[in-house]
Amino acid sequence: MREGTTKLLAACGAQGSHANLPHTLEAAKNLLTSNERMTAYMAELQRRRNSCLPHDGSQPSVARVCLSDLRMPLIWKDSDHFKNKGDYRRFAVFVLLKIGTEIYDTVMVNPVDRSMTDICFDDIIVFNNIPSSFECNLEVYSHVLQNDLTMASTPRKLKRTLHSSISRTVGRKLAASLRDELSNGEMGPKFELVATAKLNLDNVSNNTATFDLAMENVENQVNQLPLFGHFCCRLAAQPDCAIQERIAGYAQVQESDHQQSWCRVYGWQLEVWGSKEDIHLSPHHPLSLSIDRNTEVTQTGATVIVANTSGFDRGHLTLTLETPSEAATWYRCLKQHVADHRHWGPAAEEEMEILTPQPTRHNFILPRRGRFASLYEETPLRDGSPGSEKSSFDDLYGSSAFVNNYCTPAHIPPRPRALTLSSRSSFRRWGSVKCNMPFFKSKS
Repeated sequence: MREGTTKLLAACGAQGSHANLPHTLEAAKNLLTSNERMTAYMAELQRRRNSCLPHDGSQPSVARVCLSDLRMPLIWKDSDHFKNKGDYRRFAVFVLLKIGTEIYDTVMVNPVDRSMTDICFDDIIVFNNIPSSFECNLEVYSHVLQNDLTMASTPRKLKRTLHSSISRTVGRKLAASLRDELSNGEMGPKFELVATAKLNLDNVSNNTATFDLAMENVENQVNQLPLFGHFCCRLAAQPDCAIQERIAGYAQVQESDHQQSWCRVYGWQLEVWGSKEDIHLSPHHPLSLSIDRNTEVTQTGATVIVANTSGFDRGHLTLTLETPSEAATWYRCLKQHVADHRHWGPAAEEEMEILTPQPTRHNFILPRRGRFASLYEETPLRDGSPGSEKSSFDDLYGSSAFVNNYCTPAHIPPRPRALTLSSRSSFRRWGSVKCNMPFFKSKS
């Protein structure tokens, strides 16, 4: 893949006007991602060679980790965003997400310019077989579209096009001097690492949260993406032990009325059924006991005692297996289950939804979609008077003329305080806004 991408970049043209073509940017992005994956694979291979540790059959539970709803606010000068003049730069931006050897890239947002208040990625990234000690590394890469002057002022446009509008002699000299600026560089567009962040198990939640971005030192400040320094995302984790059967078998349970009961560890419960078929056929709830970080497990011969002395589900169950070796297997599994609940912390205490990733898409072959709500739009703007709970735009949205002529958000409060022209999608699950407000149009 790396070799093919390199050949594609060479065929497309490494520099000049071809560097900003969508397929050239995508090829450079894929090449960077492939290089990062190769580096991670080689490091993991070396680590496994150096650490070959035996185990007793009871392995810690791994999990699926899902990152979604990724947004990054931008910071522009007032004249840049509201008056639509000043900073003419446009960027192509994407994010790399890494956990161990699993490395994924988001869809590239192109272009990012002064009309946007935040960058929205609608990707749903799911990592599999992740240990509780995971560290999710987030890396933001951007590339300045050097040849894109569609937002530049008239003097800058003239500087780029003089070679075709005046005499050939003067035009050649100007064109040559401008080409020198782009002649020095690597093959293909170069993406700069502009910001990083680290997330771990302490950051998992069912809700979207805000985290800090560590800004990187970019050699050329012109290439610095104007990030605000924070980002929003939803990081969820679902341990396999919370949704899978860990161990099951027949045992004599002292607290049960049956001679032999079918027992299993499922989720965070030790369940006792009359038979294996009752799991799917019985309308009654099983005899059960919660297993959490405070559960105590002891073994005496062929007997295993499970006791929970804290919380609302207090009690104990006594299981007698056929042989001491079988009891030892149950003992190790139950002890590991208790340890998994302690290690996974918030992910074990709260059930979190793992979203389903969408099919892989490339934004340069998709039709341009309508504008969705951005982070800036969903931020409420309050009146300056003390104790006021009313938005400064409430009167505007309350008027019947506005409601009849423009589409309002799916949820009324809080009111958006401004609208961007971002064409990138936000998140389908959060609803959308599509408005054309005449008083926000730029004056011609």
